[in-house]
This record gives sequence, C-alpha cells and structure tokens, in this order.
Amino acid sequence: MAVLDEMAGRLEAVRKEEGLSQEAFATRLGISRGAYQHYSKGGREIPSSVLDSLLREFEVDPYWMLRGDDEKGGTKIERQLVANATTVALTLRDSYEQLGITRDLEKMIAATQFSCFHLFEKRKPLSEGDLKVVQNLAET
Repeated sequence: MAVLDEMAGRLEAVRKEEGLSQEAFATRLGISRGAYQHYSKGGREIPSSVLDSLLREFEVDPYWMLRGDDEKGGTKIERQLVANATTVALTLRDSYEQLGITRDLEKMIAATQFSCFHLFEKRKPLSEGDLKVVQNLAET
C-alpha cells in the first residue's frame, strides 16, 4: 500500500471515530469537501496545514498521520515515557502507604518527573533496580 493510501486510511479513520460527515469534518479542518475527498482517497498529499488542523481540532499526532505507528498519538519513546511515569507514580503511592506517609501530591509529582527525566533510560521499561530507587525517593 502506498504512503498516500495509508495516510488516507488514517484520515478517514479519524473522521469516522469523530462521527462526522465528510462535509463537517472538512469544515473543521478548514478545507473543502472536495479537497477532503482527494486526501481521503489518497489522490493528493495531505499538506502540513491540514496536519496542523488535525492536531488543533482533534488532537491527532501529525507523526502518527505520517508514519502510522502502532497506536494513534506519540512516538514509541513517548509512550514508554508515559508508561514509566505511571509506574513511578504507582510505586511512590504504594511506598508512601507502606511507610505510613501521608501522600504529598507536589512531592509525588516532583519525584515522578525527576525519575522519568533524569534517572532512567527513557527508551526502556523500568527495571526492578529502578523501582527500588523510586521506593527510596519516597523515604526522602
């Protein structure tokens, strides 16, 4: 399948997911229905202005539109960061409970951000050793 056809399929999938007619979807994107039909059939390359409108109007990641990663939105690295941040936050919550410490939201946010952006490899899932570091952060 050609790149234009793949992008056309993703564009049509977004429209259907939003439950909009071609006309309503095109209007939200700031294009004519005819232009939408060309893009959705793979007859024309989708311009950056339409990718920008998809992001603003429907929060569609332009990289997903271009590349078609497994999941809509974000790169694999970004998805791994989100997974790691979730694991850190849950580990902190559990550690606070075990230590009998009242949860301090600001402290949890700071520890999560520090862990995810400064301590750990961003491209890999957290290891058992990484989780021990997070547990120790809860004690400080």
